[in-house]
Amino acid sequence: MGVAKPRGGFPVEDWEISEPYEAQIRGLRGSRRYLIVDFVPQRETRARGHFKLSVAVDPETGEVDMLR
Repeated sequence: MGVAKPRGGFPVEDWEISEPYEAQIRGLRGSRRYLIVDFVPQRETRARGHFKLSVAVDPETGEVDMLR
């Protein structure tokens, strides 16, 4: 067996995390307010064509989901 190869190639230091902000998100079960955190690429990560990744957190349950 070989050593597992890292997946994704997303070093943590290549990303900046935004301050959480509130937003109304419409989903399959209707519209609700969530806290949103954005992961924004820095330096050469941005140059390679990576875009921001947004994560929605339900403030009541702590449930997390990615946004498109």
